[in-house]
Amino acid sequence: MKTEARTDMRLPAVAGRFYPSDPEELRRQVETCLTRSGDGARPPGAGPRAVISPHAGYAFSGWLTGAAWQATAQARPETIVILSPSHRHAFDGVALPAQQGYAMPGFDVPVDGAAAGALVQAGLAHVEDAAHDNEHGIETQLAFLHHLHPQAKLVPLVIGRCKTERVAAIIDHLATQADTPPLFVLSSDLNHFLTRQAAEAHDLETARLIETGDYAALTPAHACGAQALRGFLASRHGQGQRVQRLAMASSAEVTGDDSRTVGYGAWAFFHTTDEVFLPPHRAGLLTAARQTLASRLKKGKTPDVNIDSFAPPLRGHGAAFVTLQKEGRLRGCIGSLRAHQPLIRDVVENTVKSGFNDPRFRPLEVDEMTTIRIKIAVLSPSAPMQFESEAALLDQIVPERDGLILSDQDKRGVFLPMVWESLPTPEAFLNGLKVKAGLPKDHWSETLQIHRFCAESFAEPDSA
Repeated sequence: MKTEARTDMRLPAVAGRFYPSDPEELRRQVETCLTRSGDGARPPGAGPRAVISPHAGYAFSGWLTGAAWQATAQARPETIVILSPSHRHAFDGVALPAQQGYAMPGFDVPVDGAAAGALVQAGLAHVEDAAHDNEHGIETQLAFLHHLHPQAKLVPLVIGRCKTERVAAIIDHLATQADTPPLFVLSSDLNHFLTRQAAEAHDLETARLIETGDYAALTPAHACGAQALRGFLASRHGQGQRVQRLAMASSAEVTGDDSRTVGYGAWAFFHTTDEVFLPPHRAGLLTAARQTLASRLKKGKTPDVNIDSFAPPLRGHGAAFVTLQKEGRLRGCIGSLRAHQPLIRDVVENTVKSGFNDPRFRPLEVDEMTTIRIKIAVLSPSAPMQFESEAALLDQIVPERDGLILSDQDKRGVFLPMVWESLPTPEAFLNGLKVKAGLPKDHWSETLQIHRFCAESFAEPDSA
């Protein structure tokens, strides 16, 4: 008996090539990829807003795709938006498929028709099946989506020739249409067909651009999904989000061919206020800081750091303040306001500066080491705050956590989260920031802008 074709569902285009066509084998391979990537445990509440996920064949990048999706394991998204570049079909704009879903080997993934229809009605996307007919950038993500989020609906978007502003507008539109923003999956590989040595340097530069939010410099030569990455980082929804490197690798690790490689990477983006470092990562930074002080006292110079010996989240770019306390009192504190180097290197350098270059204190001595307690604060990027009045602004400020950047006309001031120790209420904190910027403490105007950054702080035990 002949089976009638399903015209309402999109059939697989790359099953049997990029991933297994047998349902059971596909399930096993997805589980293997997720297991290799780690358990995906995150601090409570830290579900990512977006991930960057590779889309090559599972044999080459499946475990990195697994790392990206595993980071979402504790989230419960109702809708997942996958944005992919167009690899086969040239067109203008951003394309949706006409079908109601994807009929994958052993399971279906329904399209969120309401969300897709709203994009079309808003003139932000259009239906163009040819853009999806031979496209693997979305399809390779679906088995992971189904395994971890079987109840979620899908908005599949293939990006053609279009400006970054259009992609950003789509992300902001989707992020504001529901009570809970969707999970955004930015489907992308990294370098294509460079030698392994050149590729490693090239992909580290791409990582720097992603991790410092320098989206304007991202090109398709850095990542084939550059338009999705640029659009997310440029969107209001994506601004100021904390980015964490999950894994990076090369096709050469599978093929053994160093002459023509493809690079892969996985990242997760979290809300500005989320805490994202797992206990082993925190412990690793604190241990490195203490060992740095001991080495500097013994050898008289900043120790060399083998960055590759640390976990990927600590190798990603980050900004940190290192505070030294002695018997409960400040003994040194220096840090970085913005990410400009790998986090572990930033911690090491600022540890040395706090111990030996803080002009408020004499250099640390050997006999003080047993009385020193180390505290590290990792700063998020800054994000603009939305408010209509000073009362509304004050309601959003969280004591002991938030740092603020105030600007109005030619006036500007910055308060780090540690300022809460002397200005413990939102009113005192904001008024003090105004005065620091050269404004009266009762100043208010429609041109006032506030950017918030947050600090994830952790310290050695009091007995250290």
